[in-house]
Amino acid sequence: MDFFASFEWWKTNPRDDLVDNGNYCLAQPGNVYAIYLPHGGRVSVRLEPGAYQAQWFNATSGQRVPIVPDATGPAWTSPEPPDYSGWGDGQDLAILLRKR
Repeated sequence: MDFFASFEWWKTNPRDDLVDNGNYCLAQPGNVYAIYLPHGGRVSVRLEPGAYQAQWFNATSGQRVPIVPDATGPAWTSPEPPDYSGWGDGQDLAILLRKR
């Protein structure tokens, strides 16, 4: 619930066509992209041009970790998930991108 409370999810639409590898995306293109990675790992995203503040979210623990540097459009590939206990491949992760 914390993840969805952190952005205006009701203004987004399903846009799985913007991400790869069977990941899921809710987007208000040019403003916010919420990406769900059911198996962890990396994701490539097609974005509107611009800079986006990026943040990992661990759905199991609720932990958030900033992604530096900002994501930039028109295409961005995430780094590997943080190397913390409970993170990484096979984990239930999300990424939130917000326009700067």
